[in-house]
Amino acid sequence: MRAAAVLAGLLALSGCISSSGAASSWIDERAAEAEGGYPSLRDVPRGTTANIDPAYWARVEADLMQAKAELESNPRNEPAPAQGTDEFVNQAREELEESRDAHPE
Repeated sequence: MRAAAVLAGLLALSGCISSSGAASSWIDERAAEAEGGYPSLRDVPRGTTANIDPAYWARVEADLMQAKAELESNPRNEPAPAQGTDEFVNQAREELEESRDAHPE
């Protein structure tokens, strides 16, 4: 039984190792695509298009700080106080007792 398993493994391995025309043609196609497909590092621009104007970023910061102040001053920003929890607990207890009374042992 062990010999059969080893033989099957060797046959499977030899199938993977054997070269076929399909594999080499696939590699040749990929190599042909890669020859003209990669950009040259010499084509990378040396400058930048980033906005480095300090006045612009100061305006952006001022706008963000104003928006932050508006959000913080909004009364809806405050968390709601916990109200009505006792009413809920009492109602749940009443319903539980009613359920117990409706199903005596």
